Amino acid sequence: MSAPSTTARRWGLIGILALGAIGAMMAATIVNVALPSLIGAFGLGQDEAQWLSTAFLTASTGFMLLNTWAIASFGMRASFAAAMAVFIMGSVVGSGAHDLVTLVIGRVMQGAGAGLIQPMAMLLIFQIFPERGRVAAVGIYSLGVIVSPAFGPVIGGVLIDAFDWRIVFVATTPLAAAAMLLGLAFLPAQRAAMRPKLDWQGLALVIAALALTLQGLAHGAREGWDDGGTALRLCGAAVAVIAFLAWESRHPFPVLNLKLFARPAFSLAALAIFATGVAVYGSTYLVPLFVQLVQHYSPTGAGEILLPAGVAMTLCFPLAGRLGDRIDARLLLGAGVLMFAGSMWLLSDVAGFTSFSAMAFAVALSRTGIATVMPAANASAMRQAPDMLASAAPAATFLTQTGGALGVAILSALLQDRAAFHAQTLQPLVNELNGQAVEAMVLLRQALEESGLAPPAAAAMAGRQMAAAVWASAQLLAFRDCFMAIALAFIALLPLIPLIPPRAKA
Repeated sequence: MSAPSTTARRWGLIGILALGAIGAMMAATIVNVALPSLIGAFGLGQDEAQWLSTAFLTASTGFMLLNTWAIASFGMRASFAAAMAVFIMGSVVGSGAHDLVTLVIGRVMQGAGAGLIQPMAMLLIFQIFPERGRVAAVGIYSLGVIVSPAFGPVIGGVLIDAFDWRIVFVATTPLAAAAMLLGLAFLPAQRAAMRPKLDWQGLALVIAALALTLQGLAHGAREGWDDGGTALRLCGAAVAVIAFLAWESRHPFPVLNLKLFARPAFSLAALAIFATGVAVYGSTYLVPLFVQLVQHYSPTGAGEILLPAGVAMTLCFPLAGRLGDRIDARLLLGAGVLMFAGSMWLLSDVAGFTSFSAMAFAVALSRTGIATVMPAANASAMRQAPDMLASAAPAATFLTQTGGALGVAILSALLQDRAAFHAQTLQPLVNELNGQAVEAMVLLRQALEESGLAPPAAAAMAGRQMAAAVWASAQLLAFRDCFMAIALAFIALLPLIPLIPPRAKA
């Protein structure tokens, strides 16, 4: 086969996997702009609504650990087609749901399919591309995988305003179906000569650990951190983590090869990958909620806020991938982390009247930072494990998804906790001793009376509107706290970046 045709075939195979990943991963965030609609339609609390994000990410995180076993047992072609089929079925289930349980089941099925396919391309890149072209290949593939969640809310907003929330569950199924058919036609079918043993115990333990952690965070935000149910769930999660680590360290075919993390350079790159997952999914969860709940944007408007960010990622990912083959990856990591932290710092000063352009710029800066970090972090991790690529590729994707699941859950809990704190702080200020509050109440009551309400009804309505204003202020301050927390966390990463070697030691 000639060199050009070999190159074309390489990119064709990666393109098929990228098409499937785009369809699956866009579904991870396309639901975010629908959350206010779903909260209203099903009477959900914020802690319940976040499960529509975390259920997807939890299932995706767990099932991606089956990737190596599935490919060895059934081949890449059959594994990819099965994953796409599960994703499509989950999309149909979610679109027809009439209760929260069915919604979550649909999201779990979507996540399971997405999780199975994500590490495939990373593994294939390091199998079929030469060393010098790998970072560029990772960058271009990551472009599809990471940009698709950024464009998800944009597409979702338009579709919700045109139809309703159900459409977002099936919006990406045409892409998934096309990828499945192409995969059946062109992906390699060979499988390992000997089928490895499935580490189902390790898989069950990691899913239990993640699910209990997410449940504990949601329960703590709702019932209090000193509640017995919160402590029980978080302690159960800790036990599951310890049991998982003990089991994986002795299993001959572990779902997560812990030997990778015995290499300090891999662990440092892995931390950057984990942080990227937090950044992508955490910020994509917060921003649409903020502009809809605080600034009262429509779903379409919420999506449009993220459109410049998607464009920024589209332009920066290939550039970062090419630069990663030519310059020290640590320079890209440092620049990307600084840009993302700076964007979150800007968002920590937002208000209800912050302009569209200011919001869009801050979010675009965040995505530029992510686009700079992601190819360099993944390539740095792979370079530290050239002899363990079959384990390193799914491990890297696992860390991204784990970061995303935990990031969304932690930020959701923090948002609720800080909103309650600020509401408790602000409410006592609305009393007869506060001259400004009294004046505002009088003016509001007078306006309501002039509109035709009787004095008692006007007084009651004025009280309710003042309470709503207090809660709106509390929500604004809570969002600011969340953005600041993310900024500080990423600033704390900067001193660790110089410790990552640019190349694996011989």
